[in-house]
Amino acid sequence: MTRYLKLFSKMKQVKILALIVIALFALLLVSCVPGGAPPARGWSGTAVQDGILYTGSVDGRVVAIDIETRGEEWSYAITVPPPTTIYSTPIVDGDLVYIASYSGKVLALNTLARGQNLPFPQSRYGEWEWDCPGAKVGNNAIVADLLVTEDAIYVSSSNGRVYSLDKEFGDVNWESDILHEKLWTSPVIQGGTLYVSTFDGHIYALSAETGALLPWFFKSKAGFASSPVLYNDTIFVGSFDRNLYAIKIGDDEPLWKFPGGKWFWAAPLVNEGVVYAGCLDGKIYAIEAEAGGKLWEFDAGNPVVSSPVLMDNLLIVADESGTVYAFDLNADPEDRAVVPLRPISINAAVKGSLWAQEGLVFIRGQDNKIYVLDIERGRLSWEFPLDY
Repeated sequence: MTRYLKLFSKMKQVKILALIVIALFALLLVSCVPGGAPPARGWSGTAVQDGILYTGSVDGRVVAIDIETRGEEWSYAITVPPPTTIYSTPIVDGDLVYIASYSGKVLALNTLARGQNLPFPQSRYGEWEWDCPGAKVGNNAIVADLLVTEDAIYVSSSNGRVYSLDKEFGDVNWESDILHEKLWTSPVIQGGTLYVSTFDGHIYALSAETGALLPWFFKSKAGFASSPVLYNDTIFVGSFDRNLYAIKIGDDEPLWKFPGGKWFWAAPLVNEGVVYAGCLDGKIYAIEAEAGGKLWEFDAGNPVVSSPVLMDNLLIVADESGTVYAFDLNADPEDRAVVPLRPISINAAVKGSLWAQEGLVFIRGQDNKIYVLDIERGRLSWEFPLDY
């Protein structure tokens, strides 16, 4: 009898996992299937370097915008008919912009070559394109952000593998074994080890040099929803069981888990011993990194699907409805009545990552516009439509 109960329990877990994956597929398909469905949206975030803002538009272009002139510097269309969707956020490294697409492409775009609208790729400028292998359409899709280091680019793919690419030429350094049916979370690196979370509840450790699986891994009964975040040899990650986990590298049991009302979809932010986590229950939680105790919470009233960011002493959080909150982290820690500075609404859905610097917050809304917010003045500074 015990044997059958264990078998039933295992089948139930598999069924729940399958339903989760189906729900996530539906979320992506709504934004990716052409013909009769809503247009592709994606949720690419923003990145800023040397006064230029970079993002992925909903029509599959990488767009560079001059912040001072508020004009387009250049754009490049990832030409896969129909127009591809971009979920990843551009990563800028010197003169190169790295980005991935749902069509399975990873590109290195040179800002000088794109500014001159030269044919792509210009190898003399270090440009290249890599196509992720996949047995069928969508099997090679790239949803997660890239991880770019000094030595390599690491890619999580919908074919279940992690790839290491040469930064200079885009050649494959290695590919991992299949870790799960789909990998939609970004890896994180510490020393020579990559850590990857999966929808079936694993955290795997891989050699950054060879891609080989290392002896330690962590297994949870529920799948992990968010990308992992590392802080002081501890991995912080959101789960489909509505908990945020803290897992010490090398341990078999979590250091702690913190309950939310729904999934912790967005990767948390850890700063000075405090974990800041947005949840689909509409709340932002501040949690002690060591002990897992709640310091404070704030109810935004709408799901939080993008990760918080820091700007000096301010914690910046956007909810899905497009309301942006700024919390003063220098305020009296004994004050449990957490009140944000003037909230600002852009009246557009927000799913992608934010960029914040020098008093400004840069957001790509789901309406295909860039919004620039002046946090000190508590207002929208300017906006830029990304449509042709």
